[in-house]
Amino acid sequence: MRRVWVKSVAAVMVLAAVVALVLRNVDSVAEANEQSIAEFGGIEAVYDGNAVCEVLVDMGFVSRSSTATETIRITNRCTTPLVLVDYSTQCRCMWLEYSREPIAVDDYRDIELVFDSRGEWGSVGNYMEITTSGEHPIVLWIGAEIE
Repeated sequence: MRRVWVKSVAAVMVLAAVVALVLRNVDSVAEANEQSIAEFGGIEAVYDGNAVCEVLVDMGFVSRSSTATETIRITNRCTTPLVLVDYSTQCRCMWLEYSREPIAVDDYRDIELVFDSRGEWGSVGNYMEITTSGEHPIVLWIGAEIE
């Protein structure tokens, strides 16, 4: 009987050690992700799949007849990989440059929003919708001042 008890205690200790290693690895991955986001310092869209993800993108002052770009980091907080399928906008002066490769769970992808100011003047506002593989889109509200 004592042997069974000792083996049971040993098995529990081994299991506890494995769980501790897994949890430490999960924490270090989360910390690395948080650190990379903090270092990024740009515009971040966190997509959790529960609602429309809305992001305000202020392009600032843009010189007339030039192009401006803004990097947007899409972070996937869903339980499944996320694919940016397509996008739509009402203005041909703005477009996205991105990969359609899936974004893994708890990972991110940087996309480029490009704005061509030719033919635009004053305060410009636009709306862009990114269709995703999830239930809800990512919506970008974009503003710029043409000088």
